[in-house]
Amino acid sequence: MILSKLRRRRSSGEDVSRRGARGGDTALPPTPLDGGVVSCQVHDERGTPMSEAGVTVINRLNQQVAQGKTDSYGYYLATVPPGVHKITVIAGGYHRTGARADVRTNRHTSIGSLQLEPDTAMSLPEAGIWRVEPDHTEVRFIAQHIGMSRIYGRFRNIEGYIHVAEPFEQSRIEVSIDASTIDTGVTMRDDHLRSSDFLDVANYPKMYFTSDRITHLRGNRWTGSGSLTLRGTTSPVQLDTHYLGQRSWNGTRAACVCKTELRREDYAVNWQQILNKGIAVVGPTVQIELDVQVVQDE
Repeated sequence: MILSKLRRRRSSGEDVSRRGARGGDTALPPTPLDGGVVSCQVHDERGTPMSEAGVTVINRLNQQVAQGKTDSYGYYLATVPPGVHKITVIAGGYHRTGARADVRTNRHTSIGSLQLEPDTAMSLPEAGIWRVEPDHTEVRFIAQHIGMSRIYGRFRNIEGYIHVAEPFEQSRIEVSIDASTIDTGVTMRDDHLRSSDFLDVANYPKMYFTSDRITHLRGNRWTGSGSLTLRGTTSPVQLDTHYLGQRSWNGTRAACVCKTELRREDYAVNWQQILNKGIAVVGPTVQIELDVQVVQDE
Protein backbone atom coordinates (compact mmCIF):
# COMPACT_ATOMS: atom_id res chain seq x y z
CA MET A 1 0.00 0.00 0.00
CA ILE A 2 2.82 2.39 0.88
CA LEU A 3 4.45 2.07 -2.51
CA SER A 4 1.18 2.10 -4.46
CA LYS A 5 0.54 5.55 -2.95
CA LEU A 6 4.11 6.50 -3.75
CA ARG A 7 3.70 5.58 -7.44
CA ARG A 8 0.89 8.11 -7.79
CA ARG A 9 2.94 10.91 -6.23
CA ARG A 10 6.54 10.03 -7.06
CA SER A 11 7.11 13.03 -9.34
CA SER A 12 5.17 15.59 -7.34
CA GLY A 13 7.79 16.36 -4.69
CA GLU A 14 4.94 16.58 -2.17
CA ASP A 15 5.56 17.39 1.48
CA VAL A 16 4.72 13.91 2.80
CA SER A 17 5.14 14.81 6.46
CA ARG A 18 2.66 17.65 6.28
CA ARG A 19 0.02 15.56 4.49
CA GLY A 20 0.41 12.85 7.10
CA ALA A 21 -0.17 15.39 9.85
CA ARG A 22 -3.41 16.51 8.19
CA GLY A 23 -4.65 12.91 8.22
CA GLY A 24 -4.95 12.84 4.41
CA ASP A 25 -4.92 9.75 2.20
CA THR A 26 -1.13 9.32 2.25
CA ALA A 27 0.26 6.00 3.46
CA LEU A 28 3.88 7.12 3.50
CA PRO A 29 5.67 7.18 6.86
CA PRO A 30 6.15 10.62 8.45
CA THR A 31 9.26 12.42 7.24
CA PRO A 32 11.58 13.72 9.99
CA LEU A 33 11.86 17.49 10.14
CA ASP A 34 15.59 17.22 9.47
CA GLY A 35 15.39 14.54 6.75
CA GLY A 36 13.82 13.64 3.40
CA VAL A 37 12.54 10.60 1.51
CA VAL A 38 14.23 9.19 -1.60
CA SER A 39 12.74 6.46 -3.80
CA CYS A 40 13.24 4.61 -7.08
CA GLN A 41 11.95 1.64 -9.04
CA VAL A 42 14.33 -0.91 -10.59
CA HIS A 43 13.64 -2.80 -13.84
CA ASP A 44 15.51 -5.49 -15.74
CA GLU A 45 16.41 -5.30 -19.42
CA ARG A 46 12.87 -6.34 -20.40
CA GLY A 47 11.29 -3.60 -18.31
CA THR A 48 10.07 -6.03 -15.66
CA PRO A 49 10.19 -4.74 -12.06
CA MET A 50 13.09 -6.39 -10.25
CA SER A 51 12.71 -7.52 -6.66
CA GLU A 52 15.57 -8.02 -4.19
CA ALA A 53 17.97 -5.74 -6.04
CA GLY A 54 20.47 -4.21 -3.61
CA VAL A 55 20.27 -0.42 -3.20
CA THR A 56 22.86 1.72 -1.41
CA VAL A 57 22.65 5.47 -0.73
CA ILE A 58 25.98 7.33 -0.31
CA ASN A 59 26.35 10.99 0.71
CA ARG A 60 28.90 13.54 -0.55
CA LEU A 61 31.39 12.43 2.11
CA ASN A 62 31.25 8.90 0.68
CA GLN A 63 29.39 7.70 3.77
CA GLN A 64 26.61 5.14 3.55
CA VAL A 65 23.36 6.64 4.81
CA ALA A 66 20.94 3.88 3.75
CA GLN A 67 20.95 0.36 2.38
CA GLY A 68 18.30 -2.19 1.51
CA LYS A 69 16.57 -4.20 -1.22
CA THR A 70 13.75 -3.50 -3.62
CA ASP A 71 10.34 -4.99 -2.83
CA SER A 72 8.36 -7.41 -5.01
CA TYR A 73 7.36 -4.50 -7.30
CA GLY A 74 10.92 -3.29 -7.74
CA TYR A 75 10.51 -0.28 -5.43
CA TYR A 76 12.95 1.05 -2.86
CA LEU A 77 12.27 3.86 -0.38
CA ALA A 78 14.40 5.29 2.43
CA THR A 79 14.46 8.26 4.78
CA VAL A 80 17.86 9.99 4.58
CA PRO A 81 19.53 13.27 5.60
CA PRO A 82 19.10 16.13 3.09
CA GLY A 83 21.79 16.66 0.49
CA VAL A 84 23.04 15.31 -2.83
CA HIS A 85 23.30 11.53 -2.62
CA LYS A 86 24.52 8.81 -4.96
CA ILE A 87 22.16 5.84 -5.34
CA THR A 88 23.78 2.58 -6.50
CA VAL A 89 21.85 -0.52 -7.56
CA ILE A 90 23.32 -4.02 -7.92
CA ALA A 91 21.85 -7.42 -8.75
CA GLY A 92 23.45 -10.75 -9.61
CA GLY A 93 24.09 -11.15 -13.34
CA TYR A 94 23.68 -7.42 -14.09
CA HIS A 95 25.96 -4.43 -14.43
CA ARG A 96 25.91 -1.95 -11.58
CA THR A 97 23.89 1.20 -12.23
CA GLY A 98 23.07 4.34 -10.31
CA ALA A 99 21.86 7.93 -10.19
CA ARG A 100 22.10 11.08 -8.09
CA ALA A 101 19.34 12.59 -6.02
CA ASP A 102 19.09 16.04 -4.46
CA VAL A 103 17.13 15.20 -1.31
CA ARG A 104 15.50 18.17 0.41
CA THR A 105 14.28 18.53 3.96
CA ASN A 106 10.77 17.25 4.59
CA ARG A 107 10.31 16.34 0.92
CA HIS A 108 9.94 13.18 -1.16
CA THR A 109 12.46 12.91 -4.02
CA SER A 110 11.89 10.21 -6.63
CA ILE A 111 14.60 9.37 -9.14
CA GLY A 112 12.11 7.35 -11.16
CA SER A 113 13.02 4.16 -13.00
CA LEU A 114 16.50 2.62 -13.09
CA GLN A 115 17.13 -0.13 -15.64
CA LEU A 116 19.75 -2.85 -15.19
CA GLU A 117 21.57 -4.40 -18.14
CA PRO A 118 22.83 -8.02 -18.22
CA ASP A 119 26.50 -8.65 -17.44
CA THR A 120 27.80 -10.40 -20.55
CA ALA A 121 30.84 -11.61 -18.56
CA MET A 122 28.54 -14.12 -16.80
CA SER A 123 28.72 -16.53 -19.72
CA LEU A 124 27.19 -19.98 -19.34
CA PRO A 125 29.23 -23.21 -19.58
CA GLU A 126 29.63 -24.48 -23.13
CA ALA A 127 27.95 -27.70 -24.21
CA GLY A 128 29.57 -30.90 -22.94
CA ILE A 129 30.17 -32.84 -19.72
CA TRP A 130 31.02 -30.89 -16.57
CA ARG A 131 32.07 -32.92 -13.53
CA VAL A 132 31.29 -31.95 -9.94
CA GLU A 133 34.58 -31.16 -8.18
CA PRO A 134 34.21 -32.77 -4.71
CA ASP A 135 37.09 -30.88 -3.06
CA HIS A 136 35.36 -27.55 -3.74
CA THR A 137 31.72 -28.61 -3.42
CA GLU A 138 29.81 -28.76 -0.15
CA VAL A 139 26.31 -29.86 0.83
CA ARG A 140 25.12 -28.33 4.12
CA PHE A 141 21.90 -28.68 6.05
CA ILE A 142 20.18 -26.86 8.91
CA ALA A 143 17.59 -28.53 11.15
CA GLN A 144 15.61 -27.09 14.03
CA HIS A 145 16.15 -28.59 17.51
CA ILE A 146 13.50 -28.44 20.27
CA GLY A 147 11.91 -25.42 18.63
CA MET A 148 14.56 -22.97 19.79
CA SER A 149 17.95 -23.62 18.18
CA ARG A 150 19.44 -24.97 14.97
CA ILE A 151 21.75 -27.88 14.23
CA TYR A 152 24.21 -27.49 11.35
CA GLY A 153 25.74 -30.35 9.40
CA ARG A 154 27.10 -31.39 6.05
CA PHE A 155 27.82 -34.33 3.77
CA ARG A 156 31.45 -34.82 2.84
CA ASN A 157 31.24 -36.89 -0.34
CA ILE A 158 29.37 -35.78 -3.47
CA GLU A 159 29.74 -36.97 -7.05
CA GLY A 160 27.95 -35.94 -10.20
CA TYR A 161 27.83 -34.45 -13.66
CA ILE A 162 26.08 -31.65 -15.50
CA HIS A 163 25.35 -32.60 -19.10
CA VAL A 164 25.33 -29.08 -20.56
CA ALA A 165 23.18 -28.72 -23.66
CA GLU A 166 22.42 -25.93 -26.11
CA PRO A 167 20.22 -24.18 -25.14
CA PHE A 168 21.27 -24.41 -21.52
CA GLU A 169 17.69 -24.96 -20.34
CA GLN A 170 17.87 -28.45 -21.85
CA SER A 171 20.86 -29.43 -19.68
CA ARG A 172 20.62 -32.32 -17.24
CA ILE A 173 22.05 -32.72 -13.72
CA GLU A 174 22.89 -36.06 -12.06
CA VAL A 175 24.30 -36.09 -8.52
CA SER A 176 24.87 -38.72 -5.82
CA ILE A 177 25.68 -38.05 -2.16
CA ASP A 178 27.24 -40.55 0.24
CA ALA A 179 24.77 -40.56 3.13
CA SER A 180 27.26 -42.19 5.50
CA THR A 181 29.47 -39.07 5.40
CA ILE A 182 26.97 -36.99 7.36
CA ASP A 183 28.79 -34.81 9.89
CA THR A 184 27.26 -32.56 12.56
CA GLY A 185 30.35 -32.55 14.78
CA VAL A 186 28.81 -34.90 17.39
CA THR A 187 29.62 -38.60 16.94
CA MET A 188 26.61 -39.95 18.87
CA ARG A 189 24.21 -37.73 16.95
CA ASP A 190 25.78 -38.66 13.60
CA ASP A 191 25.43 -42.38 14.41
CA HIS A 192 21.74 -41.84 15.18
CA LEU A 193 21.24 -39.95 11.91
CA ARG A 194 22.80 -42.88 10.01
CA SER A 195 20.42 -45.35 11.67
CA SER A 196 17.03 -46.56 10.38
CA ASP A 197 15.35 -43.74 12.34
CA PHE A 198 16.68 -41.27 9.78
CA LEU A 199 18.89 -41.99 6.73
CA ASP A 200 19.03 -45.81 7.11
CA VAL A 201 22.50 -45.85 5.60
CA ALA A 202 22.82 -49.65 5.89
CA ASN A 203 20.03 -50.13 3.33
CA TYR A 204 20.28 -46.86 1.40
CA PRO A 205 23.93 -45.76 1.33
CA LYS A 206 23.43 -42.96 -1.20
CA MET A 207 21.04 -40.14 -2.04
CA TYR A 208 20.40 -39.19 -5.65
CA PHE A 209 19.25 -36.01 -7.39
CA THR A 210 18.27 -35.86 -11.06
CA SER A 211 16.98 -32.73 -12.74
CA ASP A 212 14.06 -32.69 -15.17
CA ARG A 213 13.85 -28.96 -15.91
CA ILE A 214 16.15 -25.94 -15.70
CA THR A 215 14.48 -22.53 -15.90
CA HIS A 216 16.07 -19.10 -16.25
CA LEU A 217 14.40 -16.48 -14.06
CA ARG A 218 16.56 -13.37 -14.61
CA GLY A 219 20.21 -12.36 -14.46
CA ASN A 220 22.08 -15.06 -12.57
CA ARG A 221 18.91 -16.52 -11.03
CA TRP A 222 17.83 -20.01 -12.11
CA THR A 223 15.54 -22.76 -10.87
CA GLY A 224 16.54 -26.41 -11.09
CA SER A 225 13.56 -28.73 -10.74
CA GLY A 226 14.03 -32.46 -10.30
CA SER A 227 13.69 -35.44 -8.01
CA LEU A 228 15.59 -36.41 -4.86
CA THR A 229 15.73 -40.05 -3.80
CA LEU A 230 16.42 -40.53 -0.09
CA ARG A 231 16.17 -43.87 1.75
CA GLY A 232 14.32 -45.38 -1.21
CA THR A 233 11.67 -42.64 -1.48
CA THR A 234 11.61 -40.14 -4.36
CA SER A 235 10.02 -36.69 -4.11
CA PRO A 236 10.20 -33.52 -6.23
CA VAL A 237 12.70 -30.81 -5.31
CA GLN A 238 13.22 -27.29 -6.58
CA LEU A 239 16.64 -25.65 -6.26
CA ASP A 240 16.80 -21.85 -6.03
CA THR A 241 20.11 -21.24 -7.82
CA HIS A 242 22.49 -18.29 -8.17
CA TYR A 243 25.00 -18.78 -10.98
CA LEU A 244 28.47 -17.37 -10.16
CA GLY A 245 30.17 -17.54 -13.56
CA GLN A 246 33.36 -19.21 -14.84
CA ARG A 247 37.06 -19.12 -14.02
CA SER A 248 40.18 -20.71 -15.48
CA TRP A 249 42.09 -22.58 -12.75
CA ASN A 250 43.32 -26.17 -13.22
CA GLY A 251 40.86 -26.37 -16.09
CA THR A 252 37.73 -24.40 -16.86
CA ARG A 253 35.41 -24.16 -13.87
CA ALA A 254 31.91 -22.87 -13.20
CA ALA A 255 30.14 -22.44 -9.89
CA CYS A 256 26.75 -21.82 -8.34
CA VAL A 257 25.03 -21.74 -4.96
CA CYS A 258 21.67 -23.43 -4.39
CA LYS A 259 19.07 -23.55 -1.65
CA THR A 260 16.00 -25.67 -1.02
CA GLU A 261 13.82 -26.96 1.80
CA LEU A 262 12.91 -30.60 2.40
CA ARG A 263 10.02 -31.96 4.44
CA ARG A 264 11.03 -35.08 6.37
CA GLU A 265 7.66 -36.72 5.91
CA ASP A 266 8.10 -36.62 2.11
CA TYR A 267 10.89 -39.17 2.54
CA ALA A 268 9.32 -41.27 5.32
CA VAL A 269 11.80 -39.87 7.86
CA ASN A 270 9.19 -39.87 10.60
CA TRP A 271 11.18 -40.47 13.79
CA GLN A 272 10.06 -38.03 16.41
CA GLN A 273 10.30 -37.41 20.12
CA ILE A 274 7.97 -34.92 21.77
CA LEU A 275 8.81 -32.87 24.84
CA ASN A 276 6.28 -32.60 27.66
CA LYS A 277 4.97 -29.30 26.23
CA GLY A 278 4.22 -30.85 22.85
CA ILE A 279 7.38 -29.46 21.24
CA ALA A 280 9.09 -31.71 18.70
CA VAL A 281 12.76 -32.50 19.31
CA VAL A 282 13.44 -32.39 15.54
CA GLY A 283 11.67 -29.91 13.27
CA PRO A 284 9.56 -31.10 10.31
CA THR A 285 11.70 -29.36 7.67
CA VAL A 286 15.40 -29.25 6.80
CA GLN A 287 17.10 -26.36 5.00
CA ILE A 288 19.64 -27.42 2.34
CA GLU A 289 22.46 -25.21 1.05
CA LEU A 290 24.87 -26.22 -1.70
CA ASP A 291 28.10 -24.64 -2.94
CA VAL A 292 28.82 -26.38 -6.23
CA GLN A 293 31.90 -26.15 -8.44
CA VAL A 294 32.13 -28.07 -11.70
CA VAL A 295 35.07 -28.70 -14.03
CA GLN A 296 34.80 -29.16 -17.77
CA ASP A 297 35.82 -32.64 -18.87
CA GLU A 298 38.58 -32.61 -21.45
